[in-house]
Amino acid sequence: MSEFLESMRQSFADPASRHAMLVHFPIVLAIVAVPFVAALPFIARRRALAYRVILASTIFGTAVIAWQAGEAGEAAEPIAQQKMQGEAAEAALTRHAERGELLALLMAGNALLVFLTLVPGRSLRIASGLLAFFATCGLAIFVVVIAHDGGMLVYRYGAAG
Repeated sequence: MSEFLESMRQSFADPASRHAMLVHFPIVLAIVAVPFVAALPFIARRRALAYRVILASTIFGTAVIAWQAGEAGEAAEPIAQQKMQGEAAEAALTRHAERGELLALLMAGNALLVFLTLVPGRSLRIASGLLAFFATCGLAIFVVVIAHDGGMLVYRYGAAG
C-alpha cells in the first residue's frame, strides 16, 4: 500500500501527471451528467431536493477539479512545448489551453443552472431545468472537443512521451 501512496504522491508532484490524472473526472462527468440533468424538469421539487443538491454539488465539485487540472496543465505547458515540434503542434496546444481555461467556468455555470431548479415555482423549475439540460449537452460536446485536442497533443505530437 505504501508503494501505491508514494506513486500517487510522485504523480501529484509532476504537473503533467497531475493534469493527466485530474482531467479525466471532468470529461466523464460532463458526459455522464446529461441524462441526470435531463430528468430535472420532470421531477417535482419536494421529491427531488436531495437529487438536485447532490447533482449541482457534484457538477460544481467537478468544476473545481477541472480548474485544478487546468492549473496543472498550465504548469506542464513548458514541458510539453519542449517535447513537441512544429506549428501544428503549437497551434493544437494553444487551442487546447484556451478552451480548457473556459471549462471550469462553464461547469460552474452549469451547476448554478441546476441549483436554480431548487427555486420554488413550477415554470421556473422547468425553464431552468431545460436550460441546464441544453447547457449540459453543450458542455459535453465542448469537453469532447477539448479532450480530442489533448489526445492529439499526446498521441500525435508526443507531448507526454
